[in-house]
Amino acid sequence: MSTDEPRTESTQPRPEALPQAISESKALGAPMVVRGILGVAFGFATVFWPRDAASPKHLSMGVDIVDILSISYLVLFALVLVYQGLRSPLNVRTAVYGQAIITVPAIVFLFLAEQPAELRAAMSIWALLHGLLELWNYRQLKSHPMASDFLIAAACHVLLGVILMFGDGFGALWILGFTGVATLIAGVIFIIGGYSRISKAKQVAAGQVGAADADYVTSDSFDELNTTEDLKAPEDPDDQNRPETKN
Repeated sequence: MSTDEPRTESTQPRPEALPQAISESKALGAPMVVRGILGVAFGFATVFWPRDAASPKHLSMGVDIVDILSISYLVLFALVLVYQGLRSPLNVRTAVYGQAIITVPAIVFLFLAEQPAELRAAMSIWALLHGLLELWNYRQLKSHPMASDFLIAAACHVLLGVILMFGDGFGALWILGFTGVATLIAGVIFIIGGYSRISKAKQVAAGQVGAADADYVTSDSFDELNTTEDLKAPEDPDDQNRPETKN
């Protein structure tokens, strides 16, 4: 007699089957990579953009050029933040949207900026507000893996804001240079952190699939062998040729 117990089906783990922190980190991975690429691109643009130079020792850049570069970066950055907000956990979504909103007055002031001091004021206030909101994101995501990425990004922007705020003698080139360095560092951190989150989620999912397949094989093998015919001891061929004895 064979047992007809239902077999365990091997199924792919759904996203909600992953640990919640890992699942949310995976959702943040793609926006972080996009943010990182944007920050790195802006950082390299600040390094390789042509300078006005009467001599190699006296490089300069017009406020209008810095305005254009900064406005372009902030517009793209705001769009990426909206994308990140759509994929963020509810407890940080408002702060991420807030980071996108504060780019609007910064863009307006950059359009109006004609002097380095005005440019410096717009960028320093934006960097400070953005860094503080990023710090809030870190506090809300401390239970997630690799949450320190947001702390490092917050520190870069807060430090940028403080430097620009007290840099009374900075010209447009210095303002652009410090901004580019901060976005470059944060960008590299976000690229590494975003890729690591995606990779970690794939590893966890693969581990769960492997465990599910192992359970399936073990259960099936046991059910197939747990029958009377399979568990019966093999007959001795000599028993078939042995004459029956009569009482």
